[in-house]
Formats: sequence, structure tokens, C-alpha cells
Amino acid sequence: MQIAILNCDRVDKQLAEIHGEYPDMFIKHLSEQDSQLQFEVFNVLNSELPKLNQFDGFLITGSRHNAYDQQPWILQLVAWVQQCEQLQRPLAGICFGHQIIARALEGKVEKSSAGWGLGVAKNALIQAPTWAEPTEQESLSILVSHQDQVSALPAQAQLLASSDFCPNFMFQIGQHTFAIQGHPEFPLAYAEALIDKRQMILSPTQFVLAKTSLVRPLDAKLVFSWILQLYRLGQAKHQV
Repeated sequence: MQIAILNCDRVDKQLAEIHGEYPDMFIKHLSEQDSQLQFEVFNVLNSELPKLNQFDGFLITGSRHNAYDQQPWILQLVAWVQQCEQLQRPLAGICFGHQIIARALEGKVEKSSAGWGLGVAKNALIQAPTWAEPTEQESLSILVSHQDQVSALPAQAQLLASSDFCPNFMFQIGQHTFAIQGHPEFPLAYAEALIDKRQMILSPTQFVLAKTSLVRPLDAKLVFSWILQLYRLGQAKHQV
């Protein structure tokens, strides 16, 4: 199965030497679930975008950039997502990717008045994606690092997970699109390094709460199983 990773940022050099770039993080997690997967990385900041008929699944990474900006590469990505939706190709969006999907499909993204989300966020799990096995799990704990949020979902979206801090944390569209505000790909040590880096712009309470949240068990493996099932479903449909 061929997976295209649409990379929308670079890891700071000193952290990349330890943790790798964002595509490396995704490849590690997905390959742990299926060692036969093949990946190609596209640098979206350089206007590189995959052809929609050449891959079995697509993934848009996070980014320090704002999904509501008007930079040419962001507008190109928005148009690409719209084409992907028209063809109902399997697409997963992570953080910035989650927000870009919402923007492209007439949802709304804006800076949250609640401020930074950092550390491990616990969200109520309304339901697992409809292509996945049902679960009795009632919550979802995922690393987060964001100020922006999806404030209004696309009309066709189905909400999957939510919290008071981030009401539109995770959603699906049909059987082909999955989007989550969290970062299941982050190594725990990388998430902690981001918190430390931002200590000067956080209140002492925000900093302590973010650091202490890191002891919570994570549901990253579950999220990646959903993404892989999405790709497999799309591959099966494409082969029919």
C-alpha cells in the first residue's frame, strides 16, 4: 500500500537531530502496524502535492503555520483537499492538517480564546470512526500542541471526540476522511521539549499542568489503527 505524506513544516534543527522530522514520526508509527507500507513525502511548503490517483492513502501533517492564512502554498493545499474530497480519496489530517480539511470544506478555523493546548489532552470519545471496530473506551488521550482550533465543522462532518477546551477535537467525513487536532505521532520526549521551549510564554500554572499531564497513558496506537483501517478501506474500494 502506497501512502503519501504531505509535510507542512520542519522540526527545529536541534530537535530533529534527536527525534527526526515529522514524516519520520508518522512512518515509524504506521510501519509498526504494517511493515509492508510504502511512503512518499511531499514538501507542501515548496508546493509539492501528490497526484490523487497514484496513492492508496494521504496524510497531512501538523505545522506552525495558520490554516486560515492566505499564503500561496496554503491556498494550493486547500484546493487539493477539495479535489480529494470530490474523489473521496482516503485522507487523514493531523493538527494543522485537521484544520486545513475543515477550512477547505467550509468549516471555520481560528485562534482559540482558551489559549495553548499542550501536553496530554483527554477528550470524551463520542464514538470510534464508523469504519473501525466499535470500542467501549469512553475517552481518548492524545498529545497536543496548538493555539488554533476548528471552531465550526464542515456541514458533512461527524464529530467523534470532544472536550470543553477543544469541542471539535476529532471528526470524520463519510468513510474517507479522518481529522484529529492532537498529535498521535509525537514521541513523548519531543512533546516535553516543546513545552519546555514555550515556558516563557506560558503562565506557571499552564506550564506545570502541561508537564504533569505527560504521565497519562496515550491512545496513539489506537488512532493509528483507525488511520490504517481508513486506508485499507479506501484501497479495497479503489480496487473494485
